[in-house]
Amino acid sequence: MKTQLVIAGVVAVVTVSAAAVVLAQDRTTTIKRITDASPGAPGLAWATEASASGLDGATFSDPRTGSIYPWGVGVIRVEDVLLTLAVVPDGDGPNSDAVMLGIDSDTGEVKWTSPAGDFDACSEQTLDGNLVCSVPSYGENPGLVTFDVETGQSRHFDTAPYMFAATVANERLYVAEGDLEDADVQLHRGTLDDYDADWSTSLPVSAGWEDQYADQLKVGSDVGYFDLGGDFATFHAQSGAEIWTTDILDDCLISQYRTAGDLAVGSTFDCDASSSDVTGTIAFTRDGDVLATSSSPAQHYLSIDEPTDVTVPIVLGDKAFDRTTGDELWRSGLLVLDQEADEWNEARTRGTLVAVVGDIGLLQLDERTVAIDLRSGEQRWQADEVWSTIARDGDAVLTTSGGSLIAVDVRTGEKLWSAEYSKMLPEESSSVDTYVGGGDGTFLLQSGSTLAQLAPLPN
Repeated sequence: MKTQLVIAGVVAVVTVSAAAVVLAQDRTTTIKRITDASPGAPGLAWATEASASGLDGATFSDPRTGSIYPWGVGVIRVEDVLLTLAVVPDGDGPNSDAVMLGIDSDTGEVKWTSPAGDFDACSEQTLDGNLVCSVPSYGENPGLVTFDVETGQSRHFDTAPYMFAATVANERLYVAEGDLEDADVQLHRGTLDDYDADWSTSLPVSAGWEDQYADQLKVGSDVGYFDLGGDFATFHAQSGAEIWTTDILDDCLISQYRTAGDLAVGSTFDCDASSSDVTGTIAFTRDGDVLATSSSPAQHYLSIDEPTDVTVPIVLGDKAFDRTTGDELWRSGLLVLDQEADEWNEARTRGTLVAVVGDIGLLQLDERTVAIDLRSGEQRWQADEVWSTIARDGDAVLTTSGGSLIAVDVRTGEKLWSAEYSKMLPEESSSVDTYVGGGDGTFLLQSGSTLAQLAPLPN
């Protein structure tokens, strides 16, 4: 694997206070039955509109993708506080205004709002009770900004002018800075007041500045990784020592993701061809050794990847492999679908696996959904309809289709309940079909205009 040298930089940190607006609301929660919902459906516990931010024309957005050029909606949950952004879109340019909201998860009450412009990403984990967000070098005031989860009080920390990614894990701050185009990158671990208090080390990655990178630094308890599509680097979370790396040109490998068993899965392509069409997939161990390979051009895009444990096989192409030994266990033609060319698309082979729930795999074919036993490859059931799977709750999955939410038992295919969006929310609200949290029959859902919680009705 290719290793690239980097040069360290020096960062000075100062703090500046900024006030948040704390909002007082008299709001109680009553779970309301959804009109015409089927028996067993949850009720609407509460719904909060983006207009509660106080910004005219605002839409919700995910703090993980920042407030400058955000994409998608999302929430970061810290105990009983939900953190989300409200941004005012401004055409193709950066958002003209943005605030961070702290929302009570039990009632939907907006506890506080705080100005939140110029962020390119926020870390999912908090540090010392604060959400940590990064402001890029092209922002008005580059550095780090924190928000107290309970009050919204914010502080600013100056960092190196070329910091391009930051995250929080293991109660420490991780900062990447340097020149991505020349692979001159340094990784630091420390605190908000001393960003490299623990260590600094080279990070063998490179990318163009136009690439997505601000939210691609991920760190677990043992292993961290930086995936830029072309370069993929892993390191020890406690020491920063390099574990293994890949390079898009040297290894002809793209589109990596991590899965259970501490495996990384990458897609291969022909470096000598003019096309970047996928030629196969490879599963790597934590140390970068090849565990299993598939020569099928089919890629699987999983909305849910939650196997019971490492005894559940991993699927590559049309085959299933043992996650620990790499042995091929079974093969199924249901895992791939050949699609003919039409006036808009070339002929291609696509993967059909869309969700892994325990030891059940859900496959999406043209006009039907099929469930297979991932341990044996045997078909469990099929339904003559297709759903978009958005969440898991035990053996049930929450799906959306035709303007309705539908819960389906993954082991039997039985529809457990359904509820129409139009009967759930005010008429002007859009479908809340992005799952951002929940469990035990409770679902926190979000759209650009609405954040809502569904909860079991009282007996």
